[in-house]
Amino acid sequence: MRSIRQIAFCVILFLAGCSRPALTQAETIAHPDNSAARVEYFVSRPGGDGPWPTVILLHGYQPPDARLGGKAFVDWGVLDRFAKRGYVAASVSLPGYGGSGGPEDFAGPFTQHAVEAVIKTLVAEGYTSRDKVLIQGVSLGAVTAALVAAHDPNVAGLVLISGLYDFPSYFTRPLSLGALGVKSRLVAQTGGGEDALRSRSALLLAPDIRASTLILNGANDDRTDPEQARRLAQAILANGGRARVHIYEQFGHEIPVKVREPEIDAFIDETLKH
Repeated sequence: MRSIRQIAFCVILFLAGCSRPALTQAETIAHPDNSAARVEYFVSRPGGDGPWPTVILLHGYQPPDARLGGKAFVDWGVLDRFAKRGYVAASVSLPGYGGSGGPEDFAGPFTQHAVEAVIKTLVAEGYTSRDKVLIQGVSLGAVTAALVAAHDPNVAGLVLISGLYDFPSYFTRPLSLGALGVKSRLVAQTGGGEDALRSRSALLLAPDIRASTLILNGANDDRTDPEQARRLAQAILANGGRARVHIYEQFGHEIPVKVREPEIDAFIDETLKH
């Protein structure tokens, strides 16, 4: 009787282990600008053979005591959800976050090149279709995503959530406490000079953004400016690109995932499966 119970217990453990999804492990590559620095990323893939359309996920600012980087998307189940829908999903830890080495440069060249290196790696490994890449970024990740796309005409789509796209004007308008925190981080990481502000302003690079773009912002955002979201969409359209903007009247910087998810899912399918 005892042996039967032991066998039954082992079978239950085996089945339980089989039912758990495989853990997504961190992968790293050398940063193209500094081989001593590592770029951390996480990937989930559909079953079968690639290449597949790909969604690159970029996180926002994370406080020093919670710097999970791209692992946050793993923990939230975002990567697996995209993989089940037929996409490669990769979340990148921006420099200075998670397992990615710094320096932090507030979406500057070092950060942009880290994201570009992950995309090139996924293409080289046969997982990603080069002309079927969409970058989705939140806050600091949205700033980075827009700049990467401005310098890479092969990016097919952009989803920009709660980002900033015109830093010179942002520095001159009245600022909330939340916005002052953004400003202080930008100055600390870049010096806050005119060149640094302009080079990080996607609005000034709108003629170069060829990706189909969805821009989301909360009307009550105390850290960004919804008017900048409207202006970026208008500038992309004025230069022959494709863009649309949705300002959520009832929300601030945090737009709940369940609220924005249906619109984003439809846009990604439209962009990458067209």
